[in-house]
Amino acid sequence: MEYPEHRIIQRQVTRYRGASRTLVLGVAAIALLVGFTLGILSTSSIGDGIGGSRALYDEDLVTSLFENASPAVVEVSVTQGAGILQRTGSGSGFLIDDRGHIVTNSHVVRGADAITVRLSDGRSIDATRLGSSPADDLALLQVDPSEVSGIRPLTLADSSKLKPGEMAVAIGSPFQNFNSVTVGVVSGTGRGPSSILRRPIPDMIQTDAPLNPGNSGGPLLNSRGEVIGVNSSVRTGAVRGLEDFRIGFAVPSNTVKSLMPQLLESKVVRRPWLGISGGSVSSDLQSPRGLPPGIYVTGVFANSPAQRVGLIPFRSLRGTSTGDVITAVDGVPVGSVEDMVSYFNARKPGDDVTLSVFRNSETIELRVTLAEWPDT
Repeated sequence: MEYPEHRIIQRQVTRYRGASRTLVLGVAAIALLVGFTLGILSTSSIGDGIGGSRALYDEDLVTSLFENASPAVVEVSVTQGAGILQRTGSGSGFLIDDRGHIVTNSHVVRGADAITVRLSDGRSIDATRLGSSPADDLALLQVDPSEVSGIRPLTLADSSKLKPGEMAVAIGSPFQNFNSVTVGVVSGTGRGPSSILRRPIPDMIQTDAPLNPGNSGGPLLNSRGEVIGVNSSVRTGAVRGLEDFRIGFAVPSNTVKSLMPQLLESKVVRRPWLGISGGSVSSDLQSPRGLPPGIYVTGVFANSPAQRVGLIPFRSLRGTSTGDVITAVDGVPVGSVEDMVSYFNARKPGDDVTLSVFRNSETIELRVTLAEWPDT
């Protein structure tokens, strides 16, 4: 049943429907404007609720770090060949002591016939290559100590104490833009990208501080101005259109410390070699295949220690074929090739190690003599 009041109300609604629509749109527009304005205000003052507006990083700290550290950072220039066949390249490096020793990357000075370094005051001086470790992408240069006598060298930090989220400041000469500084954080530790010899470099530091060609060999600093790593490589996005997305890696400072005595001897450091390729046994392989945690062997190189002791590679992980899984070295469990390489770094070519190998549902022990990691 329809009451008279309902008809009156309906006529009222019809009469004012157009006006209401205009009013609603106007109110909505005002609300949108107000909301947008409030959004700007709330965004600009988002730090006020957590102790006041703050910059992404302490600008004074970064400026101070750069002013103190940059005099010890150099641009490294190399030449190869002569005449029309001459090639040039550049990278970065940094003074490590008061005797004129400069740390850089091995790949920066690889094959160089002449090396010069450019100092922060604009001078260019000749440098001599001392030792290098291509497997760790490290090299040591020497300049006349009197040429750098007034420059305070950089100090190496203990990279084993690094934690993700700590500040990371890179100084170098990307694209020959001398003494450029970029800021980021330690994104991760314990990474294992490969060196130019296709050997994993254990315990690499991952950073989002922007690195580009020319940063190689320069220092990665912590908030105290200590060197936590030597900037070494950049991994870019493999997907088309993602070329600008990149991850930087640095050789940890503790690796520099451990190799320094050998680098000072003007020798090429040779890391141990077993001679396999492989991967980590994932959880989805352990259950259906009955494999233990470890490294499943996918390849055995000719004339390698692995071949001499008869390691067997998997031909297929999906079929019924069998192969070896290395579960430990000298009783120390290994879950990845990086783990094994890290353990080998405490050994030298010619050392004997015992491999624990899971084969045909049982574990056997194989004694193997490590060789030198090949140059190619």
